[in-house]
Amino acid sequence: MEALDAGLPRGGSVVSAARDVAHFPNECYNDEKQTDWSENGGRTVRKGEATKEHIIEKAAHVLNRRGYYASSLSEIMEASGLKKGGIYNHFESKEQIIAEAFAYNVKAMSERFDEAAAGFSHPIDRVLAMAAVARELYRGEPIPGGCAIMNAAVESDDAYPFLKAQARTSMERFVSKVRAILEQGQRDGRVDPAADAAEAALFIVSAIEGSLMISKLTDSGAAVDAALKRIASFLNRELRRP
Repeated sequence: MEALDAGLPRGGSVVSAARDVAHFPNECYNDEKQTDWSENGGRTVRKGEATKEHIIEKAAHVLNRRGYYASSLSEIMEASGLKKGGIYNHFESKEQIIAEAFAYNVKAMSERFDEAAAGFSHPIDRVLAMAAVARELYRGEPIPGGCAIMNAAVESDDAYPFLKAQARTSMERFVSKVRAILEQGQRDGRVDPAADAAEAALFIVSAIEGSLMISKLTDSGAAVDAALKRIASFLNRELRRP
């Protein structure tokens, strides 16, 4: 299944991931020039690459939990254990850190959705399993702070327009992923062929994201539980075929 791509700009954008290395005075931390190798998640990477991945992971958790606008560089420094020079050896700006941190968070969410859906064969059950991940997101799993797409969408409009574009792309691909499962089910005769798969997918994702926002505001999972109940009723009564 296609991952939820975070829409990270490629090429000559202001947050281009291809240009990771900025030039700093010699006294700044600069491990990108080192040639040591290390193991990271079962794969071998250069020490500089491993350090960058470490910064992205720590920044992703801070930014998603504290907010993209409110979070300070000092908080990222504290979480990563690196000084300012050590961080900006790998990133040209806070905007690039934000872009890559958001991509990290969306990838973690996408992998969890895929993992949940993989345990089922019927398309309706696959969609229900994906929707149920909302309970985990409310609890701050697999990333602290909840749904990265919703958090970015709420915050990004004025402060970081490029982040709004990334969040919009990720949301559209989330909807497309659900739609693709339903449309495949229609071709296989397991989902009502008369149903509007695009409209159903939009409803499901809207219910998930809206309930997460309400649950976050009220510090209660009741809205998520109610949304999942309605999604299950809709899918089982109106769309499911044997």
